[in-house]
Amino acid sequence: MASILIFSLPQLLPLALFFWAMAREKKKTGLGAWLIICLYLTYNLLVPVADFLSKTDSFFGFQYPLSAILWPEMTRLYATGWCAFLAGYFLVKKYSSPWEPKFLLSPEPAWIPQLMTGVQVVVWVLIFLNYHLSGIELSQVLNPENREEKNILFSADWAIPGLDMLSNCLPVCLYLQWKFTKKRNGIWVIFFILWLVFSLLSGWRYRIILFFLFMVLHFLHHHKGKLTSLLLIFLAGTLIFSWLTLNRMAIAKRQFDLITFDLGQFDSGVFTNEFSNSRTFRATLIYLNQHPEKQSDGLSWFRFMANKLKSKSSFPGGIRPKPWILEVTKAWIPPGWPWNPNPAVTQMEEFFLTFGFWGLTAGMLMLGFWTSFLDFSSENSVFQGFKMICIALLFQWTTRGFFLYQMQISLVCIFPFAVLYILKPYLPHGIAGNKA
Repeated sequence: MASILIFSLPQLLPLALFFWAMAREKKKTGLGAWLIICLYLTYNLLVPVADFLSKTDSFFGFQYPLSAILWPEMTRLYATGWCAFLAGYFLVKKYSSPWEPKFLLSPEPAWIPQLMTGVQVVVWVLIFLNYHLSGIELSQVLNPENREEKNILFSADWAIPGLDMLSNCLPVCLYLQWKFTKKRNGIWVIFFILWLVFSLLSGWRYRIILFFLFMVLHFLHHHKGKLTSLLLIFLAGTLIFSWLTLNRMAIAKRQFDLITFDLGQFDSGVFTNEFSNSRTFRATLIYLNQHPEKQSDGLSWFRFMANKLKSKSSFPGGIRPKPWILEVTKAWIPPGWPWNPNPAVTQMEEFFLTFGFWGLTAGMLMLGFWTSFLDFSSENSVFQGFKMICIALLFQWTTRGFFLYQMQISLVCIFPFAVLYILKPYLPHGIAGNKA
């Protein structure tokens, strides 16, 4: 119990001080802050304590002492990250006023649903073109009896990987199409079903979770969240996440006989495995302590971006080096492990691994600034949609610590807003939007 208190209190005390200061300044904690606080409490506090109580002392075959589960070094850096994030959030709330970018301001954009329909058509054409160029047969993708690996989307070898990433903007288009459609119609339903089917067949769990977050945040923003509604949303979210976790690979790999509706299988062991970033971080810290020559020099982000500008042929074997963070966070997995896992750390943990305590402090401070900006209220409907998207993306930023990749995803997700900005001068406004 003493170990749990020593591990927990340094993380909880900054939170208590933050809520006291916010109440004293009569400032409201927004949806973005609540999302990040709940996520980090789960990843950085709840799961390590659960591992300590259950004596979970291994991960992907890597053994570590029980004393390392509530490691003081992890406590210090988690507390530092909390303090930096909460300080950044509070400072913006206290000393800044709401700001709205002029390029997103416009009259009620009645033409947005039609424009989002056009964007989705273009994206789907490019996705199906990528299937063709990659040698994937669409008829076999939709064939429930297909077991050929080359027609399994989850493990496809894409001819143009960037087109697969472009699919990240589809749930954003669906949300904007839904948000600005006053009279529901079948077009949205058709696009939603198409997207959901291919998301399941591709194993795109986080895209489904993001869309669910868009809708939840929209509801909370507009209905101010009654307790019964919040409980129903929490229950629905838990059921959706549990079902997707249990069945994602069975659907993606076409092993439909393994699909289950017994959500009791999503037990505490499955739960902690799904939120096991702290285990990856713990194992990585131990590995780096044993191999100090593998420590980051703080230049890995820039080296990766420089490598992206070079052709694959300029590297040995034509293989571009992977980002340092993706290499080091699995370097500790014992040789001969039967499958190739991709363990993740949180963004807070990546900041520390890549840049040390100063990088952790600066990174989480900037995250606090950004989250506080997103939590300012706005009357402009387009800007509201933009902020809902960015707040939902904080889920991805928090849980998958690979900054440059998350930046790519975020830029793709706000691509529909770039389309709105570019085409806005050429489109009608108000009721004339129906003719767009």
